[in-house]
Amino acid sequence: MKIFKSGTLIAMLMVIFTLGFVNVADAAFAGKKAQVETELSAPVAAPVTPAPPAADEMTVLLVILAILLPPLAVYLKYEEVGTPFIVNIILTLLFWIPGVIHALYHVLK
Repeated sequence: MKIFKSGTLIAMLMVIFTLGFVNVADAAFAGKKAQVETELSAPVAAPVTPAPPAADEMTVLLVILAILLPPLAVYLKYEEVGTPFIVNIILTLLFWIPGVIHALYHVLK
């Protein structure tokens, strides 16, 4: 015993979901509009750009070591024989360049 046909049921569900999404979007827009109005009324300060972080000596040495001996650089970075170290040994034994890229990724992360 069907009350509604499947096409009618789908159309009704689409209307209900659309109205629900519209209400949620309107509520979010109203909150955003109030936030923008308060930001516009506040005095504008000059933007401060942060200085780039200076590379310390350890990072520079690890980058040089990552090019020469990638597994050692990863080991010194984490100070343990973990997954990155083992993966780097495998990459370095198979092909040297992927080992260097992997080591640089972990050193500069």
